[in-house]
Amino acid sequence: MTEFAFVPRRRTDWDGLRKLARGGDAGAILQLAQRLSEAGESTEAEQWFRRAAAQGSGPAMAGLGALLAADGRISGAIRWFEFAIAAGCPRADQQLGTLYLERGDFDAAEVWFLPAAEDGLPEALCNMGVVASRRGFTREARHWYERAVRAGSPTAMRTLGVYLAREGKIERAITLLTEAVRRGRADAMAVLGAIFLELGDWVEGERWLRRGAAADDADSMFHLARFLREQQVRPDVPAASARAKAQAHKDARYWLERAAALRHPEAMRLLHNL
Repeated sequence: MTEFAFVPRRRTDWDGLRKLARGGDAGAILQLAQRLSEAGESTEAEQWFRRAAAQGSGPAMAGLGALLAADGRISGAIRWFEFAIAAGCPRADQQLGTLYLERGDFDAAEVWFLPAAEDGLPEALCNMGVVASRRGFTREARHWYERAVRAGSPTAMRTLGVYLAREGKIERAITLLTEAVRRGRADAMAVLGAIFLELGDWVEGERWLRRGAAADDADSMFHLARFLREQQVRPDVPAASARAKAQAHKDARYWLERAAALRHPEAMRLLHNL
Protein backbone atom coordinates (compact mmCIF):
# COMPACT_ATOMS: atom_id res chain seq x y z
CA MET A 1 0.00 0.00 0.00
CA THR A 2 1.18 3.53 -0.81
CA GLU A 3 2.73 5.53 2.03
CA PHE A 4 0.26 8.13 3.23
CA ALA A 5 1.07 10.51 6.04
CA PHE A 6 -1.80 12.98 5.77
CA VAL A 7 -4.55 11.75 8.11
CA PRO A 8 -7.36 14.32 8.34
CA ARG A 9 -9.91 13.78 11.07
CA ARG A 10 -12.21 16.78 10.76
CA ARG A 11 -14.81 17.21 8.05
CA THR A 12 -13.07 20.44 7.05
CA ASP A 13 -10.02 18.33 6.11
CA TRP A 14 -11.96 15.93 3.91
CA ASP A 15 -11.61 17.96 0.71
CA GLY A 16 -7.87 17.36 0.76
CA LEU A 17 -8.39 13.68 1.46
CA ARG A 18 -10.92 13.39 -1.37
CA LYS A 19 -8.49 15.06 -3.75
CA LEU A 20 -5.80 12.51 -2.93
CA ALA A 21 -8.31 9.66 -3.16
CA ARG A 22 -9.55 10.81 -6.55
CA GLY A 23 -5.95 10.88 -7.66
CA GLY A 24 -5.73 7.16 -6.94
CA ASP A 25 -3.79 7.17 -3.64
CA ALA A 26 -4.64 3.76 -2.18
CA GLY A 27 -4.12 4.86 1.42
CA ALA A 28 -6.29 7.94 0.91
CA ILE A 29 -9.08 5.89 -0.65
CA LEU A 30 -9.21 3.50 2.31
CA GLN A 31 -8.97 6.24 4.92
CA LEU A 32 -11.68 8.29 3.23
CA ALA A 33 -13.97 5.25 3.19
CA GLN A 34 -13.29 4.60 6.87
CA ARG A 35 -13.85 8.23 7.88
CA LEU A 36 -17.11 8.39 5.93
CA SER A 37 -18.30 5.12 7.48
CA GLU A 38 -17.51 6.36 11.00
CA ALA A 39 -19.46 9.55 10.25
CA GLY A 40 -22.51 7.61 9.07
CA GLU A 41 -22.06 8.63 5.41
CA SER A 42 -22.65 5.06 4.29
CA THR A 43 -23.53 5.67 0.65
CA GLU A 44 -20.32 7.50 -0.19
CA ALA A 45 -18.33 5.23 2.14
CA GLU A 46 -19.51 2.20 0.18
CA GLN A 47 -18.31 3.73 -3.09
CA TRP A 48 -14.80 4.27 -1.75
CA PHE A 49 -14.68 0.90 0.02
CA ARG A 50 -15.56 -0.77 -3.27
CA ARG A 51 -12.84 1.15 -5.07
CA ALA A 52 -10.25 0.19 -2.44
CA ALA A 53 -11.46 -3.42 -2.47
CA ALA A 54 -11.07 -3.53 -6.24
CA GLN A 55 -7.42 -2.62 -5.66
CA GLY A 56 -7.05 -5.67 -3.42
CA SER A 57 -7.28 -4.03 0.02
CA GLY A 58 -8.27 -6.61 2.62
CA PRO A 59 -9.28 -3.97 5.22
CA ALA A 60 -11.51 -2.36 2.59
CA MET A 61 -13.17 -5.72 1.90
CA ALA A 62 -13.80 -6.17 5.62
CA GLY A 63 -15.03 -2.58 5.95
CA LEU A 64 -17.42 -3.13 3.06
CA GLY A 65 -18.63 -6.34 4.69
CA ALA A 66 -19.32 -4.51 7.95
CA LEU A 67 -21.12 -1.70 6.13
CA LEU A 68 -23.33 -4.12 4.17
CA ALA A 69 -24.09 -6.11 7.33
CA ALA A 70 -25.23 -2.94 9.12
CA ASP A 71 -27.47 -2.21 6.13
CA GLY A 72 -29.04 -5.68 6.27
CA ARG A 73 -27.41 -6.91 3.06
CA ILE A 74 -26.22 -10.10 4.67
CA SER A 75 -25.32 -12.24 1.66
CA GLY A 76 -23.13 -9.45 0.30
CA ALA A 77 -21.56 -8.94 3.71
CA ILE A 78 -20.69 -12.62 3.99
CA ARG A 79 -19.13 -12.60 0.53
CA TRP A 80 -16.92 -9.59 1.27
CA PHE A 81 -15.84 -10.94 4.65
CA GLU A 82 -14.81 -14.16 2.89
CA PHE A 83 -12.84 -12.13 0.34
CA ALA A 84 -11.16 -10.24 3.20
CA ILE A 85 -10.21 -13.50 4.89
CA ALA A 86 -8.75 -14.81 1.63
CA ALA A 87 -6.79 -11.54 1.33
CA GLY A 88 -5.29 -12.14 4.78
CA CYS A 89 -7.10 -9.33 6.57
CA PRO A 90 -6.63 -9.65 10.36
CA ARG A 91 -9.88 -10.13 12.33
CA ALA A 92 -12.03 -10.62 9.24
CA ASP A 93 -12.67 -14.20 10.38
CA GLN A 94 -13.89 -12.90 13.74
CA GLN A 95 -16.12 -10.34 12.01
CA LEU A 96 -17.67 -13.06 9.87
CA GLY A 97 -18.10 -15.33 12.87
CA THR A 98 -19.79 -12.49 14.77
CA LEU A 99 -22.17 -11.94 11.87
CA TYR A 100 -23.20 -15.60 11.99
CA LEU A 101 -23.45 -15.41 15.79
CA GLU A 102 -25.82 -12.44 15.60
CA ARG A 103 -27.97 -14.40 13.15
CA GLY A 104 -28.15 -17.33 15.57
CA ASP A 105 -26.12 -19.67 13.34
CA PHE A 106 -23.84 -20.97 16.08
CA ASP A 107 -22.33 -23.78 14.02
CA ALA A 108 -21.19 -21.39 11.29
CA ALA A 109 -19.90 -18.95 13.89
CA GLU A 110 -17.83 -21.70 15.51
CA VAL A 111 -16.25 -22.57 12.16
CA TRP A 112 -14.66 -19.12 12.09
CA PHE A 113 -13.98 -18.65 15.78
CA LEU A 114 -12.52 -22.04 16.69
CA PRO A 115 -9.26 -22.10 14.67
CA ALA A 116 -8.18 -18.70 16.02
CA ALA A 117 -9.28 -19.71 19.52
CA GLU A 118 -7.15 -22.85 19.34
CA ASP A 119 -4.26 -20.57 18.40
CA GLY A 120 -4.90 -18.56 21.58
CA LEU A 121 -6.32 -15.35 20.10
CA PRO A 122 -8.05 -13.60 23.05
CA GLU A 123 -10.93 -12.26 20.95
CA ALA A 124 -11.63 -15.69 19.48
CA LEU A 125 -11.48 -17.38 22.89
CA CYS A 126 -14.02 -14.88 24.18
CA ASN A 127 -16.22 -15.39 21.12
CA MET A 128 -16.20 -19.14 21.69
CA GLY A 129 -17.42 -18.41 25.21
CA VAL A 130 -20.31 -16.42 23.75
CA VAL A 131 -21.18 -19.29 21.39
CA ALA A 132 -21.22 -21.78 24.26
CA SER A 133 -23.28 -19.43 26.41
CA ARG A 134 -25.84 -18.88 23.65
CA ARG A 135 -26.13 -22.64 23.29
CA GLY A 136 -26.80 -22.90 27.01
CA PHE A 137 -23.53 -24.69 27.79
CA THR A 138 -22.52 -22.74 30.89
CA ARG A 139 -19.60 -24.94 31.92
CA GLU A 140 -18.11 -24.84 28.42
CA ALA A 141 -18.61 -21.06 28.31
CA ARG A 142 -16.75 -20.71 31.61
CA HIS A 143 -13.90 -22.78 30.17
CA TRP A 144 -13.50 -20.46 27.18
CA TYR A 145 -13.84 -17.30 29.28
CA GLU A 146 -11.20 -18.55 31.71
CA ARG A 147 -8.81 -19.14 28.81
CA ALA A 148 -9.62 -15.72 27.39
CA VAL A 149 -8.90 -14.11 30.76
CA ARG A 150 -5.52 -15.83 30.91
CA ALA A 151 -4.88 -14.50 27.39
CA GLY A 152 -5.61 -10.98 28.61
CA SER A 153 -9.10 -10.30 27.23
CA PRO A 154 -10.81 -7.46 29.15
CA THR A 155 -14.14 -8.50 27.65
CA ALA A 156 -13.76 -11.96 29.14
CA MET A 157 -12.72 -10.42 32.46
CA ARG A 158 -15.95 -8.46 32.58
CA THR A 159 -18.10 -11.42 31.52
CA LEU A 160 -16.47 -13.87 33.91
CA GLY A 161 -16.73 -11.25 36.65
CA VAL A 162 -20.50 -11.18 36.14
CA TYR A 163 -20.63 -14.99 36.32
CA LEU A 164 -18.64 -15.04 39.55
CA ALA A 165 -20.69 -12.27 41.16
CA ARG A 166 -23.87 -14.22 40.51
CA GLU A 167 -22.27 -17.24 42.17
CA GLY A 168 -21.30 -15.20 45.23
CA LYS A 169 -17.57 -15.33 44.47
CA ILE A 170 -17.30 -11.62 45.08
CA GLU A 171 -13.59 -11.19 45.76
CA ARG A 172 -12.42 -12.65 42.44
CA ALA A 173 -15.29 -10.96 40.62
CA ILE A 174 -14.14 -7.56 41.89
CA THR A 175 -10.53 -8.34 40.98
CA LEU A 176 -11.45 -9.29 37.40
CA LEU A 177 -13.81 -6.39 36.91
CA THR A 178 -11.30 -3.89 38.25
CA GLU A 179 -8.69 -5.23 35.84
CA ALA A 180 -11.23 -5.03 33.00
CA VAL A 181 -11.73 -1.35 33.83
CA ARG A 182 -7.98 -0.80 33.86
CA ARG A 183 -7.81 -2.35 30.40
CA GLY A 184 -10.49 -0.07 28.99
CA ARG A 185 -13.85 -1.76 29.64
CA ALA A 186 -15.85 1.18 30.98
CA ASP A 187 -18.98 -0.99 31.18
CA ALA A 188 -17.33 -3.07 33.92
CA MET A 189 -17.78 -0.07 36.23
CA ALA A 190 -21.56 -0.48 36.16
CA VAL A 191 -21.14 -4.07 37.34
CA LEU A 192 -18.73 -3.03 40.10
CA GLY A 193 -21.17 -0.33 41.19
CA ALA A 194 -24.00 -2.84 41.35
CA ILE A 195 -21.90 -5.30 43.36
CA PHE A 196 -20.96 -2.74 46.00
CA LEU A 197 -24.52 -1.44 46.25
CA GLU A 198 -25.71 -5.01 46.77
CA LEU A 199 -23.10 -5.38 49.53
CA GLY A 200 -24.47 -2.24 51.18
CA ASP A 201 -21.40 -0.15 50.44
CA TRP A 202 -23.24 2.81 48.91
CA VAL A 203 -20.21 5.09 48.90
CA GLU A 204 -18.09 2.69 46.85
CA GLY A 205 -21.06 1.69 44.70
CA GLU A 206 -21.87 5.30 43.84
CA ARG A 207 -18.19 6.02 43.20
CA TRP A 208 -17.97 3.29 40.56
CA LEU A 209 -21.26 4.31 38.94
CA ARG A 210 -20.13 7.93 38.73
CA ARG A 211 -16.82 6.86 37.21
CA GLY A 212 -18.66 4.80 34.62
CA ALA A 213 -21.12 7.59 33.90
CA ALA A 214 -18.26 10.06 33.45
CA ALA A 215 -16.76 7.59 30.95
CA ASP A 216 -20.01 7.69 28.92
CA ASP A 217 -21.14 4.20 29.89
CA ALA A 218 -24.92 4.21 29.49
CA ASP A 219 -25.50 1.36 31.93
CA SER A 220 -23.59 3.22 34.65
CA MET A 221 -25.68 6.32 33.95
CA PHE A 222 -28.91 4.36 34.24
CA HIS A 223 -27.99 2.62 37.49
CA LEU A 224 -26.65 5.85 38.96
CA ALA A 225 -29.96 7.54 38.16
CA ARG A 226 -31.87 4.71 39.84
CA PHE A 227 -29.59 4.85 42.87
CA LEU A 228 -30.10 8.60 43.27
CA ARG A 229 -33.87 8.25 42.92
CA GLU A 230 -34.02 5.44 45.48
CA GLN A 231 -32.06 7.41 48.06
CA GLN A 232 -34.95 9.86 48.28
CA VAL A 233 -37.44 7.23 49.44
CA ARG A 234 -35.47 4.50 51.25
CA PRO A 235 -36.30 4.40 54.98
CA ASP A 236 -32.80 3.20 55.90
CA VAL A 237 -31.14 6.28 54.39
CA PRO A 238 -30.67 9.17 56.84
CA ALA A 239 -32.99 12.06 56.23
CA ALA A 240 -31.52 14.66 53.91
CA SER A 241 -32.38 18.31 53.56
CA ALA A 242 -35.01 19.32 51.05
CA ARG A 243 -32.27 21.02 49.07
CA ALA A 244 -30.16 17.84 48.97
CA LYS A 245 -33.16 15.77 47.89
CA ALA A 246 -33.98 18.26 45.15
CA GLN A 247 -30.39 18.10 43.89
CA ALA A 248 -30.44 14.27 43.94
CA HIS A 249 -33.68 14.33 41.96
CA LYS A 250 -32.15 16.75 39.45
CA ASP A 251 -29.00 14.63 39.12
CA ALA A 252 -31.06 11.46 38.66
CA ARG A 253 -33.05 13.07 35.87
CA TYR A 254 -29.86 14.31 34.21
CA TRP A 255 -28.21 10.89 34.15
CA LEU A 256 -31.41 9.19 33.06
CA GLU A 257 -31.69 11.56 30.10
CA ARG A 258 -28.02 11.02 29.25
CA ALA A 259 -28.52 7.24 29.27
CA ALA A 260 -31.67 7.55 27.15
CA ALA A 261 -29.78 9.73 24.65
CA LEU A 262 -27.33 6.83 24.29
CA ARG A 263 -30.38 4.61 23.59
CA HIS A 264 -30.21 2.61 26.82
CA PRO A 265 -33.53 0.69 26.54
CA GLU A 266 -34.45 0.71 30.24
CA ALA A 267 -33.59 4.38 30.57
CA MET A 268 -35.71 5.22 27.54
CA ARG A 269 -38.64 3.25 28.94
CA LEU A 270 -38.37 4.77 32.43
CA LEU A 271 -38.01 8.28 31.08
CA HIS A 272 -41.06 7.78 28.89
CA ASN A 273 -43.11 6.69 31.92
CA LEU A 274 -42.13 9.59 34.16
